[in-house]
Amino acid sequence: MSDPEPPKVRVADVADEEPTIFEKARAAPITFGLAAINIAVMIWASREGRDTTSLGTLLQFGADEPLHVWSGEYWRLVTSMFMHVGWIHLLWNTYASIGWCISIERALGKRRFLVLYLLSGIGASCASIVGSMIFGPKVSAGASGAMFGIIGATFALRGRQLPSVKAFFADRGVRSVLVQIAIWTAIGLTALHMDNSAHFGGLITGFLFTWALTSPPAARRNLYLAFAAALSGIFLVAVRPWWTPADKDANDLVAYANAYLYGTVSTPEGARSWPHDVARGERLLEKGCKHGVASACEALAEHIERMSAPDAAERSKALKRRAGELDPGLDQQIH
Repeated sequence: MSDPEPPKVRVADVADEEPTIFEKARAAPITFGLAAINIAVMIWASREGRDTTSLGTLLQFGADEPLHVWSGEYWRLVTSMFMHVGWIHLLWNTYASIGWCISIERALGKRRFLVLYLLSGIGASCASIVGSMIFGPKVSAGASGAMFGIIGATFALRGRQLPSVKAFFADRGVRSVLVQIAIWTAIGLTALHMDNSAHFGGLITGFLFTWALTSPPAARRNLYLAFAAALSGIFLVAVRPWWTPADKDANDLVAYANAYLYGTVSTPEGARSWPHDVARGERLLEKGCKHGVASACEALAEHIERMSAPDAAERSKALKRRAGELDPGLDQQIH
């Protein structure tokens, strides 16, 4: 008797194999390119020999911080999305975002996805600065704001597929993601130092951009204009080009400047090292002195006195005179 033939199996009955990491990278090159930039920035920061969770290192490599942004370093609204607070933060954000990003990049295409990601990150950074004006100043860094923008884009695409707002909130997938967002928001408010302002700023930015992008041609132009106006508005509120340092802001500005000038910062535990950046320290003091902060003029004068430039004495005297005009109590230091 001959052995029975093996059963015939149709191709459709065989489960698709999981794509390799290289196949995923070819399908979503922007997603993996952005992850590679994040890793490269972290390696760069780590090779400087500094703790990538320290305040000074985060600021040195582009983190978001209100006083720095208001002093003219607007580029931080972009660079902050590529710097992370240590390796665990970076690896978690990368792991959590890859799946979301791959699907949206394939749905929107490479160029539109890149624009979505960057605009979401900028919107998140702006919201972080605005949030700091309400809840207190903070240093913010990480890709999670941009990642929440990708989640917002997912909501927008799902909303386009469903017939009504009621159907959208009744959707099981939408509800699941909303519950996860609520949980992470609660954790950010109670247990971990998460920037919820940035998360919601990115979420809203990503949703609005994708909603405009996928709108019918007749409405698309007006929605783009509305989106651009909204993003420009929050950008202006965040960067505050009219800002004049006063009170605590003025004191903190001078403290940051001195830390950059001398490479140390005083803490309750004693002096600690700080990134030595004389040019940034001078810019911060010049900003403060120009806008009427007497202590900034005085600190800048003391710094210039230590320089060997021929006109150092004259410049220092002029700055001390300016400080005395702003604060008569400093007149006794001018001779």
